[in-house]
Amino acid sequence: MQRRQFLATLIAGMAAASSSGAVLAQGALGGTLAPAANAAGVAIAGQTYAPLNTPSLQTVGGKIEVLEFFSYGCPHCHDFAEPFDRWSKKQKDAVVRRVPVTFGRPQWVVLGRLFYTIQMLKLPALDAAAFAAIHQQGRMLYEDQAVLQWAASQPGVDAKKFSEVYYSAEVTTAMKKADALAMAYQIDGVPSIIVGGRYKMLQQRGMNFSDLLANTEAVIKLALQNKK
Repeated sequence: MQRRQFLATLIAGMAAASSSGAVLAQGALGGTLAPAANAAGVAIAGQTYAPLNTPSLQTVGGKIEVLEFFSYGCPHCHDFAEPFDRWSKKQKDAVVRRVPVTFGRPQWVVLGRLFYTIQMLKLPALDAAAFAAIHQQGRMLYEDQAVLQWAASQPGVDAKKFSEVYYSAEVTTAMKKADALAMAYQIDGVPSIIVGGRYKMLQQRGMNFSDLLANTEAVIKLALQNKK
């Protein structure tokens, strides 16, 4: 989802987009629609990825860092979440991390704070629940109190602890770092994938989730070959 789509999507109630096997909508995954034929499992500059002018390859413990920029408020991110989660758990040469974007929107700042609170409290069930609440149940989790009330209603959540972490300096710091990363990589649409800080995955017309993730694996291999 691109910045200009935000308000229209919010007003529309974040209607669900296509299923995980459907074509990715324009604006997602880097916002680039290439007219070239579909390519799966390949690393082709200008078609499946765009090289970034960064000084060094980003790694974690010797593995390639893969970042997914997303928001709970994005319907495309909702559809992408499950296949991306399955894919990320299978990666042996990469460390996968998700980064919430805000695009300067107060509503998405709230959702970013929700994400980091879930992460810091290690409540993985709430991740999928947050997507479901917004895109399947029509919950408007765009204000602090709406988020805290929703979280308090979820199984296994200590409402007081959740609120403390939500408003904590640690979450605020995490949000600032997330915004800085999104700016550094010039993220203008979500979901977007950055591999090793050097490669931005591109969307081709007709590409589905499986194609994109296969291409991401190919770019991870490319990053390993170019590792210095």
